[in-house]
Amino acid sequence: MDINIDIILDNLKESKSQRTKESLDNLNTLLETEFNKNEHNYSIAHIGRLSKASGGISTVSIRNKSGNHYRLLIDAWATKANKTMKKPPSPQSRKYDVASDMELLKYLSDPAMRAVFGQIIAEKNKLKSENRILKQNIEVNIDMRPNKIAPIDRNSQAVQVLPSLSGILLDSDIEALQDSIKEEKINKLGWTVSKYGAIKDEVGRTLFKTGFVLAIKKVLAQV
Repeated sequence: MDINIDIILDNLKESKSQRTKESLDNLNTLLETEFNKNEHNYSIAHIGRLSKASGGISTVSIRNKSGNHYRLLIDAWATKANKTMKKPPSPQSRKYDVASDMELLKYLSDPAMRAVFGQIIAEKNKLKSENRILKQNIEVNIDMRPNKIAPIDRNSQAVQVLPSLSGILLDSDIEALQDSIKEEKINKLGWTVSKYGAIKDEVGRTLFKTGFVLAIKKVLAQV
């Protein structure tokens, strides 16, 4: 971003003591050096450590209420570098991970839709937890005996009848599901639906994972 640091520095030094002016000049020199090195960490903690190591002001001086002019100067350089004063995440940070299901709910403005998808997510998490427990307790027995044809116990065979979804979902639930995958609404938000049913935002980040739209269509087909 095109920001005139010299003008900002002059304004910050106005009516300040000579000592403060010198501290601002020293801090500005440090920030300019970091900017030219393409450093991206403009957090107060980081800049304060560098400043103190070079004989300048400390982190405490920057954080103090009286250090507002120092913070403004750091913020100006951060803005010039298109960054913020927050510490950037490390390459291993979870901030680089795909957003969690509950975080993705924040993108839904309709309370009814959030409630429906929140319930779906809760059921999914419950099933994943149960599946994980089953995997932990599973025992594998390898039978090395010759194969035998065992008689079929016809009395033990049973057919399980699952309840219809139409008796579970309310009309408002069904309408919310239908509304969530309307093509015109998705396009209006700047989102896209991938070939395999994932919903992505305007910059290509995955909002709802692969199979999301297909799963909703399967649910709607049962009601």
